[in-house]
Amino acid sequence: MVKPNGSQPPPDETPRDHILDAAAEVFAELGFHGARVDEIARRAGVNKAMLYYRVGDKAALYAGVLSRSFRRAQAAVQAGLVGATSPVERMSALVSAMVNTIVEMPEMPRIMLREIAAGGDSMPPDSMAEMGALLNLVRSVLAEGVDAGVFRPVQPVLTHLTLLGGIAFMTATRPLRERMAEQGVDTAAPSAAGDLAAFLSDLVLGGITALPKEGATP
Repeated sequence: MVKPNGSQPPPDETPRDHILDAAAEVFAELGFHGARVDEIARRAGVNKAMLYYRVGDKAALYAGVLSRSFRRAQAAVQAGLVGATSPVERMSALVSAMVNTIVEMPEMPRIMLREIAAGGDSMPPDSMAEMGALLNLVRSVLAEGVDAGVFRPVQPVLTHLTLLGGIAFMTATRPLRERMAEQGVDTAAPSAAGDLAAFLSDLVLGGITALPKEGATP
């Protein structure tokens, strides 16, 4: 962080985001219960006193990492929907925003897969509410498409989980897929965010697009 006069900040003004970046790495590697504040402070390059002052204890660090990620995802989706008009464009924009956000935060799929395996026992209520806000965006886009006669009625939760699952597993399994490739297994898959977004958009739109009514002119 640079002060308005252009001078560099003293060491005790470590940006909160820098600490949360370090925390995200540790939580992704070790989970909430395995993570240690000492290690987070070491990676952030601050002492524990400064870490507690800037963010808080381990629970506050975890909540901060999750909340920041969900807010970023929600903001990206909302921004992507602004210029999209038709239901198909809005669904494609939603998928693209979700892919880009998760690709930019590679620790999140690993953190969330740990939470899923543990039944979400470490997730604070506020983070669950923020996850629900993302689900509601998907629900809204689907409902608009159904009302316009473009999409057929589908289960919003399953649609949301299909998208998240595809993105999360594609991101989180990269090291495993690389090891499989070393054993001669063909693990070729979209490597660019745009290619993954296009694939998932086609997959989802192919499943939710309304079929022409019988007797209707194609």
